[in-house]
Amino acid sequence: MPTDSPLLVIGAGRGGTSLLAACLDGHPKITMRSEFMSTEVLIGDNFPVSSISRLAEERLARFRALCDEDRARHPGKIWGNKLTTEQFAGLEVHNALNGVCVNMIERFLSTMDSYRVIFIIRHGASCIESKVQRTGQPLIRATLGWCYSVRLLEGMRELGGLKAVCRYEDLVAEPKKTLRNLCDTLGLSFHEGMLAQTGCALLPEEYRYGRFLSEKSEKHPTLPPEILTMIAPSLERLGYTTPLYSNWPHGT
Repeated sequence: MPTDSPLLVIGAGRGGTSLLAACLDGHPKITMRSEFMSTEVLIGDNFPVSSISRLAEERLARFRALCDEDRARHPGKIWGNKLTTEQFAGLEVHNALNGVCVNMIERFLSTMDSYRVIFIIRHGASCIESKVQRTGQPLIRATLGWCYSVRLLEGMRELGGLKAVCRYEDLVAEPKKTLRNLCDTLGLSFHEGMLAQTGCALLPEEYRYGRFLSEKSEKHPTLPPEILTMIAPSLERLGYTTPLYSNWPHGT
């Protein structure tokens, strides 16, 4: 795939997608968008349904067209967008409505075939706790959402649809090394401007800390035992360790 092909950063909500997109935007050859048309079209909040049988096909075709149109407004730049796995999940309603089992991962990758996918992962306990605290989302919903994000990662990997996988913990602990490695994968030279993006406008204001939070790479919160049991297999497959005890303060 050409080194100027567009980028898609994908990961679970509260999993580091905004930070990685902001860092990429600091490269002079890259311009990033944040969740450009992903809620409106992939979830469908602002996209009318003309045919239930063609729901996924129409949403994906429109999403691709809008990304390509915006990309054309930035000639000479590597255009990129970031979306969350929760937004991707909006496509799954197609199967429920039609009583079918279309592989949405395969359909998505086929539609976005010239886009390079960068998947960012984060320890499930940290991601889930952050989701609950930041959004007030119920614990079980946040847990299921993170598990779904792992399924997407593994499905894309199996289909050969990933250009790179980045760990949030590596990004905040060793940002220069992590971003340099990512640039190598993308066929770009590393640029120091990528390290100055922790206050970038692509980040929601409450996440503009002005520094990389290296402490978030060292410890992970503990969750109720039943939640740990749910996420343990996925953590193991991703190479993470599972906390051994629970001091979760919010109950279940």
